[in-house]
Amino acid sequence: MKKLLLAVLLLCPLQSIAAEEDWYTYWSLGFSNNSYPEPLDSDLNALESSPGVDRIQGAIDMLGFYWPIQDKLNLGFVISGSFDAFTTPVGNMQINQYLYGASVMKFYGRETGDGLFLRGDLGFAKASITADTPIGTITSTSDTGRGFLIGIGYGIPVSEESRLLLSFNISNKKIEGDDLSTVSFNIGGLW
Repeated sequence: MKKLLLAVLLLCPLQSIAAEEDWYTYWSLGFSNNSYPEPLDSDLNALESSPGVDRIQGAIDMLGFYWPIQDKLNLGFVISGSFDAFTTPVGNMQINQYLYGASVMKFYGRETGDGLFLRGDLGFAKASITADTPIGTITSTSDTGRGFLIGIGYGIPVSEESRLLLSFNISNKKIEGDDLSTVSFNIGGLW
């Protein structure tokens, strides 16, 4: 029995121990569900159910940079975005939401990038819409607003320098008096 237990332990991959770094970069991609003020939200849902229309929603975190300020507590900035893309028989349309935010990540495992973590972002928000029309492509960009993101996730060290982060995020942006929100599930890396 001891030999079997020893063989199982030797053959099972062990979770890596990642080294604490002076700074980290964070990037992620994911799936999202975007919400808009009425009647736009209902109109987009009706458009999605029209024949020949495809809708793809997604989320991204990019250019994230963090610095440790306490044990397993990191402060930095990140651009968090989402997109809502429609392909129709008469052209394409895409709505983008952006949050340029200061960000905090707190890990509750053995080290940064390990185990349960919480994330909070606070910053400036923008939105844009791009549509193909018979007269060409039209792009409209909003005024700058404000927004926040809260998230919960789980980090897995995969090497001495790399961590895999799985996260569930909710963000809200107040732009030109309207509320835009995103719920997303992201898979990312912290290096």
